[in-house]
Amino acid sequence: MPIAISSFFVVIGAGWKAVGGQLLASGVLLLSGYQDMGLGTRMGAFFGFFMSLAFGISALVTATRASLPGAAAICTIILCFEICLILRWWGGKSGTGN
Repeated sequence: MPIAISSFFVVIGAGWKAVGGQLLASGVLLLSGYQDMGLGTRMGAFFGFFMSLAFGISALVTATRASLPGAAAICTIILCFEICLILRWWGGKSGTGN
């Protein structure tokens, strides 16, 4: 019985590490896209934001498949936050000459 319990915690820890790594990559790509917006390269920013959302969705799917409801909730909140930031940043740099 102790072996089954310890393997259960190893599997849960591995799931959390995978989700955490994907969320970290998502955050780095989000900041990269923001930096590209500041440099005026819209295509680079679009790619960074797209990849950021892709990693966020991948983390959500990983958390759901690993049966980690806490991680799935965290991923959902972070994904919504990223979408709000992207929309805010993208709308603020519309190029209207303000």
